[in-house]
Amino acid sequence: MNFSCPQEELISSYKRCRKIGIDPSITLPLVILNPEDLQKKIHKNKELIEAFHMSVEEDWVKGEYLFLLTDIEGYLLDVRCNTEEKKCIKDSGFEPGVSFREESCGTNAISMAMRLKREVYIRPKEHYCDIFKKWHCIASPIIVENGEIVGYVDISTIDKKIADEVSMVIKLLAEKIATEYEKIVKEKELNKIKIKLNDSQTKILALEAKGYRELDIAEALGIDK
Repeated sequence: MNFSCPQEELISSYKRCRKIGIDPSITLPLVILNPEDLQKKIHKNKELIEAFHMSVEEDWVKGEYLFLLTDIEGYLLDVRCNTEEKKCIKDSGFEPGVSFREESCGTNAISMAMRLKREVYIRPKEHYCDIFKKWHCIASPIIVENGEIVGYVDISTIDKKIADEVSMVIKLLAEKIATEYEKIVKEKELNKIKIKLNDSQTKILALEAKGYRELDIAEALGIDK
């Protein structure tokens, strides 16, 4: 499965980066949320983060791969990886709240997945900024049942080539996160409905479901129609 970024899209991205004046030699991302805005983002996307944690297997985290989750705007929400790799990305400035948009860190897999709305693989030399020149990255939108994109997931390696099978893993991982996310959202919505209904309302709904008429329900429960 070929998720390589088309050459014309890469060239267009480089042009945009030059136009907005990004220095290719930057060593840290340029855009990061302040702590208050980051907490708001995390709260808003708590179901997505929960789904991400449920979907990334513990055995994967022990390996050499980095798993990154962003919201729909490209802000980093969470990272899963081993301790050694976590230190490596922290030294590069990639902590929750960092933006992966072009204006923050140039051409990268997440920014291109956001633009193309599909899986994208970016090799080290294809990145615009030096900050990514050792990174192999493959990113995918997380698409729920109604076709809405709720975030992006990225699998990366530093100084190591990504195995061919990861192109299939990213697609399956994005689908798994989307499925878990929808389950969590639906479950929370059902719980809200249950909380809002009092005992009488629950009994009324149960009788309505059995085909009872309003008058019969009122009589059976001893309440006014």
